[in-house]
Amino acid sequence: MTNSPKSYKEKKTFAQRVKDIQKVQAKYPGKIPVIVERFKKEKQLPLLSRTKFLIPDHLTVGYIIMQIRRMLQLNPTQAVFLLVNQRSMASQTMTMSQLYNQEKDPDGFLYIVYASQETFGSK
Repeated sequence: MTNSPKSYKEKKTFAQRVKDIQKVQAKYPGKIPVIVERFKKEKQLPLLSRTKFLIPDHLTVGYIIMQIRRMLQLNPTQAVFLLVNQRSMASQTMTMSQLYNQEKDPDGFLYIVYASQETFGSK
């Protein structure tokens, strides 16, 4: 775990990401293209087996948090915090469609970073 894997933006050029989004939006209307990655300095939480997701636009942020916790196999006492575009997480009652419209990246993806509470307070 000493070397963090490359982020999605580091793996693909802007043009490749835009092309991916165009294909996805044509094939899956009503789905939000999301990249979920671990905070680079995170040491306690595991990596997800995949980072690219298509999420139904009507689901709430709270539901997505529950799903991420499940995929990470966290126990109820373990904290996980999500950041969207380097900011704090949106209201849990907000739909993914609302969040996407407010926070999507210029490439068309919605980027979410997860970390434990200790990570955000560290140097």
